Amino acid sequence: MINLNKQTFQSVEYHPIVLTPAATTTSTNTIAPGVRSVVVGTVTTDANDWIILPSLADTANGHEITILCSAGGNFEMRTPATSAEEINSEDCDGTKEYLMTDTQVVKVVKINNTIGWMAHGYSAIGAVVTAVVPD
Repeated sequence: MINLNKQTFQSVEYHPIVLTPAATTTSTNTIAPGVRSVVVGTVTTDANDWIILPSLADTANGHEITILCSAGGNFEMRTPATSAEEINSEDCDGTKEYLMTDTQVVKVVKINNTIGWMAHGYSAIGAVVTAVVPD
């Protein structure tokens, strides 16, 4: 029999994946289900390049992803193509996108399959930035 009172939990470390924003959908700009930490590399072309969130159906409610915007310029965030999935109450499967501002830290949380994702950003000094409504 195991005595659970004697077990200790020391830590969990999430190693970030590195994504490269691009104007086409590939494995190098798509966040896989279960990923919790993302570092964004240099944009491929310009501010119209994007990264893609995992499908809501493949992600647990409450799952949070931390995205470090270090692309050398702004870029966009989308949901999977033709999914009709939302970020901040807007369909972001290509019709609209969430603006990712370089040097910010963006936290993205899945609310549920109906509401979608909630995203909010922080400046490099930790201040909460103005909410982004995807356009």
